[in-house]
Amino acid sequence: MRVSIVKVTRKGQVTIPKAIRDKLKINEGDYLIVSFENDFIIFKKVEIPTWDEIFKYGTDFSKDKGITKRDIIKAIKEVRRNIA
Repeated sequence: MRVSIVKVTRKGQVTIPKAIRDKLKINEGDYLIVSFENDFIIFKKVEIPTWDEIFKYGTDFSKDKGITKRDIIKAIKEVRRNIA
């Protein structure tokens, strides 16, 4: 395992060394989960789905479950009635 020393800034920020970013394909704008265990800080890259991927999932899910647009509109109206 390669080890690097990084310095924490006054705002608590650290720079992930380029060799590690390259190996893990971490780019500007990517999201990381940060956790800790004992005295280790753990970073894990996460993939946030795009809106298109989310809508495709919803479309595929509803088609698989037999849910129609009418069912969704009815459910939304029912929730709105119960909130008001």
